[in-house]
Amino acid sequence: MYRAKELLRMLNLLQAESALSLVQDQEDPQAQIIWTPSPPETFDVSDTNFIIRSSDLIDFRVHKSILATASPIFKDLLSLPQPSDSEIVDGHHMVQLSESSELLNSLLSILYPIRTVIPNSYDKVLYLLAACQKYEMASVQSSIRAEVKR
Repeated sequence: MYRAKELLRMLNLLQAESALSLVQDQEDPQAQIIWTPSPPETFDVSDTNFIIRSSDLIDFRVHKSILATASPIFKDLLSLPQPSDSEIVDGHHMVQLSESSELLNSLLSILYPIRTVIPNSYDKVLYLLAACQKYEMASVQSSIRAEVKR
């Protein structure tokens, strides 16, 4: 219980960039993100219209409308005309993000009606919350905090 309260207190104090900097500087070697060869089945469906590629080169097939609803950053990104030289995968525009597949899987699991995947380490939760701040996903951030509190 003390650990959860401490975690919530810390999460309220950190800003997106400082949280990422803090985690990168003090990263726990046991909290290293493990590369997986393919995306979770949930994000490999045929009716999607956009692809997010993780830093470890895993593609997540997603719906633009879900991303735009969850994040004003994605809404702006998706409203802009795609450059003619942008990468297209299976007929869908693709954007490369700096986050790992493990982090994106957690983030996207909150947006879709599937089992939510909350990281099991303090450092990974900080990364996830920092990504929520980066993409201005306040409601997702609140959901993560509530889940951690439980």
